[in-house]
Amino acid sequence: MERIVTMCVIDDIKTVVNGIATRIPWDQHGIEVVGTALDGSEGLALIREKQPDIVVTDIRMPGISGIDMVKLVADGDIPSKIIFISGYTDFTYAQEAVKLGAFDYLLKPFTPSQVVDAVTKAKEAVLSERSRRDVLREMERQLAESMPHLRQEFCRRLLRYDSSLESLNRQWGFLQMEMAYSPLLVMIAEIDNFEEKARELPIKEVELGRFAVQNVLEETLASHTKFILLRENVHQFVAVFNPPGQLDAAELLERCRENIDRWTSQSVSIGVGSQADGIQSVYLSYEQAKAALSYSFYSGGNCVLPYTEKSGFISPRFSADKEKELLFALRSGNLDRAAKWLDDIFMECSQYPVPPEPAIMTNLLYGLAFSMFRALSEQVQDEERQQLETKLAEIKEFSSLSLSGWQRKLHDYCALGCGMLENRQNRDAAKLIVRTMTYIEENIDQSLTVNDCARSVHLSPSYFANLFKKETGLTLMQYVTQQRMEKAKAMLADGLQVQEIAASLGYEDRPYFSELFKKHTGLTPTEYRNKK
Repeated sequence: MERIVTMCVIDDIKTVVNGIATRIPWDQHGIEVVGTALDGSEGLALIREKQPDIVVTDIRMPGISGIDMVKLVADGDIPSKIIFISGYTDFTYAQEAVKLGAFDYLLKPFTPSQVVDAVTKAKEAVLSERSRRDVLREMERQLAESMPHLRQEFCRRLLRYDSSLESLNRQWGFLQMEMAYSPLLVMIAEIDNFEEKARELPIKEVELGRFAVQNVLEETLASHTKFILLRENVHQFVAVFNPPGQLDAAELLERCRENIDRWTSQSVSIGVGSQADGIQSVYLSYEQAKAALSYSFYSGGNCVLPYTEKSGFISPRFSADKEKELLFALRSGNLDRAAKWLDDIFMECSQYPVPPEPAIMTNLLYGLAFSMFRALSEQVQDEERQQLETKLAEIKEFSSLSLSGWQRKLHDYCALGCGMLENRQNRDAAKLIVRTMTYIEENIDQSLTVNDCARSVHLSPSYFANLFKKETGLTLMQYVTQQRMEKAKAMLADGLQVQEIAASLGYEDRPYFSELFKKHTGLTPTEYRNKK
């Protein structure tokens, strides 16, 4: 809805004032007359009190003239549209009115339509200026609201681009940064093991954890220095800050780490770069902070890592013989030996006097993981191979794994692969035992031995004997005897003679057969047949 435009009328002739103020239906034009005056002094007080949008005033009045009155009003910065009226055609007055910024100039005598025309034009100008002011105020409001975001975006550019000093200074001033211009530091805080937690926990709990870390960082930094904190990605925060006055920067970051460890369910690793002497070198401090943070690979997390220059290049490696032993153990499905050789390899990786570049060590360990995959994939079936491939891809996705994290993941990989091989061996063993049982049933009347049965499934006698006992819980001869006695019970029930049954089951000595039967059933063959 359009807002009312206000107007005051000032003239030393009362009929002129009344004619303009009361005889024209200003409400129909969206204008409200908020006051009238009959001289310059009264008019000046009225304008100062009401601050109208439009002032219609005579130029010449007793005491303070209209022109003097408007000059005094202008000194008070009241932005009214001034319409001068006068019965004098003196050009001097018109010039003076123009100098004062008069909106219009009416000569007496004038008609009501001329007054209405001049006033409505002034009203349109007032409304137009109001609209521009409203737009400007809205823009200023939006700018004020977005200023924190703009400051963060500016800091993001500082971290990544080497811009011209003139451009950076101009933006720094415009954004009214609260930090001191120099010196500055950059730190990166990374939530430890975030990727693994994010896979296991509900998304709400993950977000609450990130919020808690950010909140503790902000409170701890705010108590000691000025800073801008950015959320770098899902598990990292970056702060650009002035070195604290009362304590060392490393001590401040240690307090950040301790507070997060104490007040949240998370822990963080913090990398910090060297001090930047101005905003143009902030990006160097950021790169150093990233390099420092990468060495949490060796600490396992929950630490503060200042940047230090690394001298020389170390190419990490481990014993090829240990790798061969590890892969042989995996192919054999021997989890204990595989775990032992894997621990030996990681022991080598952790004993460098100066830790190698973490990215290079990660590549080396991924190469080991791939070799483990190939060794296992040769021994398993297609579905199991796909499972091993998926697990290998998951390991590679964990970009922030520490050295101990890699060791844990590869131990799990060993357990997965060896478990597959053990299952396959159990399946194969079960098939061999079934084949043996069939062979026994077909040759129940023969003098069966361990060698005979082992030969039937192409195994060594000792391995076969152990496998048979493991799978059935019985020795081979216990099982053979059990099967013969069950067959004997069926034959007795059918009315066959004891001597005939003993001979058909491979027992030439009837008394020995009877003794075995009684031991197995608690009855002699004759007693068993009579009972049945």
